[in-house]
Amino acid sequence: FLLKRVNLDLKLTPYRILATGPRDGMIEFVSNSSPISEVLTKHGSIQEYFRAHSPEPGAPFGVRPDVLATFIKSLAGYCVITYLLGIGDRHLDNIMLLPQGNLLHIDFGFIFGQDPKPMPPPFRLAPSMVEAMGGEGHENFLRFKRYCCQAYNCFRGHANLILTLLGLMVDAGIKDLAADPVMVLGKVEEKFRLDLNVEQAELFFLSLVNDSMNALLPEILERVHKFALMRR
Repeated sequence: FLLKRVNLDLKLTPYRILATGPRDGMIEFVSNSSPISEVLTKHGSIQEYFRAHSPEPGAPFGVRPDVLATFIKSLAGYCVITYLLGIGDRHLDNIMLLPQGNLLHIDFGFIFGQDPKPMPPPFRLAPSMVEAMGGEGHENFLRFKRYCCQAYNCFRGHANLILTLLGLMVDAGIKDLAADPVMVLGKVEEKFRLDLNVEQAELFFLSLVNDSMNALLPEILERVHKFALMRR
């Protein structure tokens, strides 16, 4: 909603959740979505997945331009959101992809900076995602970074509203928030970097993109995670 108010539609996929009790509830099923891990296993790359589901001969990479544009926008949006909310445990089994290009996240068992893995990157930007855009030197990647900066500054402009809404959730039973709400909200506030102007904030977030893209440990842990699942 905040993004669309500034005419920035990043093709996010909010799905409904209904609480039926203190520890139970129902979650909307996002049909036709597949984990990126499964996409890579079956198709070898995200681009091949798009070519299989949304081909367009003659278009860049042989993929319908609107599908690739949706992927770039949604990837940027969720990079910013998962960074600000400190969404942890981001492996390729809980990042989903739709044939029309939408990327979305599931499984929010670790939030506000909590993560079972050591030294997590600011957000998950896997090499396969960068490759799907055409690589670091492609104009698509530049577009991705521009969307990230626009979204980040948009949310920074509404930091007080977001922090207030999070503050109202302190008694909702969210363990990672209720344990020490003052500390948690302070850490979220720090991520907005309200001490920076717009240009400085863009440079700051671009540094996060670089750190996330070049993080080696998540790729190693991804292989360990995949091996562990195969052993089950």
